[in-house]
Amino acid sequence: MKELKNPDKKGSSTKRKIGKTTYELLVHFNENATEIMLRELRRKLDEKKMILIKKSLTSSNGKNSEVYSNFM
Repeated sequence: MKELKNPDKKGSSTKRKIGKTTYELLVHFNENATEIMLRELRRKLDEKKMILIKKSLTSSNGKNSEVYSNFM
C-alpha cells in the first residue's frame, strides 16, 4: 500500500494503534462549504441506500424491476 504524507498537516489529527499498525487520521474542513457535515453525510447515505434498493429490485427478477420503475 502506498503511504500518503501531508507535510503541512493542517487540521486536527488523532493517532490510534490497533495491533501492530498505527493509524493517523487528519481532519480538515472546507471553509467555503455550502452544507454542514451532518447533512452531507445523510445525503451520501441516502444515495447509497437508493443504489442498494435499485440493485436488489433489479437483480431478483423482472417483476421487481417494474416496481422500481413505478417507485421512481
